[in-house]
Amino acid sequence: MTKILIVDDDAVMLSLLETLMEMEGYEVVTISRPEQVIPTTERESPGLILMDYHLAGGDAMGPLLALKSTAGLLDIPILITSGMDRARVCLDAGANDFLLKPFRPSELVARINDLVVAGAAAIAQE
Repeated sequence: MTKILIVDDDAVMLSLLETLMEMEGYEVVTISRPEQVIPTTERESPGLILMDYHLAGGDAMGPLLALKSTAGLLDIPILITSGMDRARVCLDAGANDFLLKPFRPSELVARINDLVVAGAAAIAQE
């Protein structure tokens, strides 16, 4: 079972995303602050990180850049979501995908499934 780390400071959204991912058969770990991303990722070894762009105490850019420059973490697929179009900035910084809110749950699930499959294939080739 693939583990997904969900990072969002909105408790309602965090709960909804957790429920959706669990219904899809994923194991879920949730956090709400940007400074928790690296230590949680190192401890939990998720197969994917789903992160909101705007977070209490900062935004996704710091953790994204840190993940993409840390050996052992840089290959983890990262999908960033936001209500503002930050796609170019996120993708340029190393995010694997970006999804503009509001999104349909089915679209989120499809993108996550694609990233998980691609991430597993990349690991298998190493």
